[in-house]
Amino acid sequence: MDYQIYFIPTPIGNLEDITIRAINTLKEVDIIACEDTRESKKLLDHYNINKPLTSYHKFNETSKSIEIIENVQEGKTYGIITDQGMPGISDPGHILIKKCIEENISYTILPGASAIITALVGSGLNNDRFSYYGFIPKKNGDKNKLYKELENESKTSILFDTPHNLENTIADFKKYFSDRKLCIARELTKKFEEYILEDICKINIEDITLKGEFVLLLSGKENIQDTNISYFEETIKSQIDQGLRTKDIVKNIRDISDFSKNEIYEYVLSLSK
Repeated sequence: MDYQIYFIPTPIGNLEDITIRAINTLKEVDIIACEDTRESKKLLDHYNINKPLTSYHKFNETSKSIEIIENVQEGKTYGIITDQGMPGISDPGHILIKKCIEENISYTILPGASAIITALVGSGLNNDRFSYYGFIPKKNGDKNKLYKELENESKTSILFDTPHNLENTIADFKKYFSDRKLCIARELTKKFEEYILEDICKINIEDITLKGEFVLLLSGKENIQDTNISYFEETIKSQIDQGLRTKDIVKNIRDISDFSKNEIYEYVLSLSK
């Protein structure tokens, strides 16, 4: 084989979304390092691939990377896969690549399935420029830090979220980004694949099936310096309907616009009548 370590993307849902090259490479390497051996075995069995498996996940990534490098230096070849998608993107792989560079180990990245690109194209949002932010953090401090970054992000933002956390995320987005659009991409490439594109202020969590894998695509912040305050009419009405206090609505609109508190306050009162 030409390389010592192969980073091989796996299907994000549909088992047929794998390249011929990926299948052949998995058949030729000496060892396959996978995130979850039980999950990977379903794919490998489907293609009659019978190779020694070793567990390689976020909890042992550093120590396992050292072990892999040592075995490669003794002549072994490895295929690196994760449960779904491209190794090294929100999955183990990045640390090993850095060690390959440090130790002058030859490696290659095979092209293949990616939830990030699939969702971006399917969303219909601007894809000339985009930013990837990974999973929505669980800790409030980390989450607030992320939201501050997203407030000023002019490009389409791509994030991952889980079914049990999505309701909280939508509530947060209505508070911070209610004037933007959100595409919720669910169960990509699977039987119940779904794209929901809607103004955030109009999203009803009860209309969303909270099952499967979620990719969220948030439209970028628009340049609204010279716009009329009526631009925020739907956003303000939505927050009024949610029962937010006037002073909280004023603060929310103030955070995302250049209008004064008095201008916003008067406009909120006019819509509250």
